[in-house]
Amino acid sequence: MDRPLPTLRANLDDFLADLATLHYRHAAGLAQALPLRELYEDSPEISSPEAFAAATETVPKAQAKGDSLGVRRLRLLRDFIATQVEEALAAPEAEAVARLEASARLPVDDRLLSFGEALGQLPHEPNRGRRALLESAAGGFLWDNRGRYGARRDAAFRVAEQLRAPSYVALREDVSGIELSKLAEAAEQTLRRTEDAYRDVLGYVLKKVDPLLRPLPSGNARRHDLQAATQVPWMSTFFRREDGLPAVVRWLGEWGFHPSAEGRIRLDDEERPGKASRPFTAAVRIPDEVRLVFQRRAGMDALGSLLHEYGHALHHAHVSEQLPLELRRLGDASVTEAFATLFERLLTQEEWLKRYLRLPSATARDASRMAAFQGLTVLRRHSAKLAYELSLYAHGASPQRAEEYTEAQRRALFVEAHPGFFLFDVDPQLYVARYLRAWALESRLTEHLTGRFNEDWWRNPTAGRWLQGLFARGGTDDAEALATEISGKGLTLPEAGDRLVALLDR
Repeated sequence: MDRPLPTLRANLDDFLADLATLHYRHAAGLAQALPLRELYEDSPEISSPEAFAAATETVPKAQAKGDSLGVRRLRLLRDFIATQVEEALAAPEAEAVARLEASARLPVDDRLLSFGEALGQLPHEPNRGRRALLESAAGGFLWDNRGRYGARRDAAFRVAEQLRAPSYVALREDVSGIELSKLAEAAEQTLRRTEDAYRDVLGYVLKKVDPLLRPLPSGNARRHDLQAATQVPWMSTFFRREDGLPAVVRWLGEWGFHPSAEGRIRLDDEERPGKASRPFTAAVRIPDEVRLVFQRRAGMDALGSLLHEYGHALHHAHVSEQLPLELRRLGDASVTEAFATLFERLLTQEEWLKRYLRLPSATARDASRMAAFQGLTVLRRHSAKLAYELSLYAHGASPQRAEEYTEAQRRALFVEAHPGFFLFDVDPQLYVARYLRAWALESRLTEHLTGRFNEDWWRNPTAGRWLQGLFARGGTDDAEALATEISGKGLTLPEAGDRLVALLDR
C-alpha cells in the first residue's frame, strides 16, 4: 500500500457508516448475522499495520511544525487503526460468538429461552429462585463456550505482535495516552473511599428485595440479587413505561434541544424479537444520521439508560460538520461517555424528578438516592474490573482468571458473581478505562454547570447552549484536556466516588 494514510482517510467515513449499520441491524433485531469479516476484507486499508506505522512516523513531523491540531488528528488515527487491526483479527470469532448467542436456547423452568432473553429477564425477575435459574443458565452457557470467548480476547495478543508493541497493555497506553497503572491506583483508592457508604445502602436495598437477603461475607447475596435491587422495583409505579420518553422529550424541549436534533436522531422503539434489551446508539453518519435504539420499559434503570443514550445521540448530532474528518468521526470515548453520564445523573436531581415525572417530594428524595446508589454500584464494579482486565491481558484467558474475576467482583460489590461471566463481562480495548475517566469528567462537568448556571442548570437554556458548544467540538479534546479547561483541575476518579457518596448522604 503506497499511500496508506490518504487511502484510509478517503474511505474512513464510509467504513464507519457501514460498521455502525451492521452493529445497529444486529443489535436491533433486524439481522442475526454480523458479517464483519466481509467488511474488513473490503476495506483492507482500515486495519493496515502499514497505515499504523505511517501515522506513527508522521506524528513527530507534525510536532516539529507546531501543528497541534495535526498531532491530535494523527493520534486519533493511531488509536483508531490499532483498534481496527484488533477487530479485523477478531472478526471470525466475533461472528462465531454472534451466531452462537443468536442460536442458543437455554432451559429455564419448562421453557427454552434465547441467550438475550435470559439476560434481559434476569434483572427484572421478582422471584429469587427463578433469577438463580436464569443466572445459572446464562453463566453455564458462557462457561461451556469460554473457549470461543477466549479466542476473541486472544486477538489482543496478536495485535500487539503485529504492531510491534511490547504488550497489549503497553499498546493501549501508547495509542490512548492513558496511564493505566495510575488509573488502576485511583480505582483502588475509589473502592476504599466508597466502601462504607456502599455497604450501608447495599444492606438496605437487598432487604427491600428480600427481607432475608444479606451481603457477603455474612450473607449469601448473589450478583443477580444486586441486579434486581438496582432496578429499584419498589418504586416501579413512579417510573411507568408510558412516562419515560415523554418526560425526556418535554425536558429537552424546555432546555432548548430539539428531541430529534432536527431529524438527525432517528428513534427506533419498535418491539421486535432479538432486539437488545438495553438502549444503544449507532452513529451511522456524524452529525447527520444517529440512531437511538430502545425498548419502552418501566423502571428507574430504564429511564436512566434512555437518558444516557440520549446524551450520546445529542452529542453526535451536534458535532460541527466543519471539523476535519478525524475530529468529527473519532475521539476520546471518555468524552462522549461523560456527556451520556451527565444526562443519566439527572435522576439524582430531586427537582428534575419532581418537575418531569411529577414525583412527590419525599419520593423524589428517595429516588435520587437510589439513582446515586445505582451509579456507585457501577463505579465500584468497573473500578474492580480494571485491575482484573489488566491481569487478563497480561496472562491470557485461562480458567484461573474466572476465580480472579469473581474475587474482584466479590470484593467490590459484596455479592457472589457467576464465574461463567469472566470473559463475557469484558469490553474490548480496555474500554473500562474510558468509563472510569468519563465518570471523573462528568464530575467536573457537573461542578462547572452548577457553579456557573446554578443547581437547576438542566432547565437553563444558556447552559444547554454552552453544552452544545462542547458537543460541536467533536474529538478535538481528550477528557483530561477538557476537565482542565473547564475546572482548572485534571481528572480525579476518587472525587467522582465522593460525589456519589455525598448524594447518598443527603
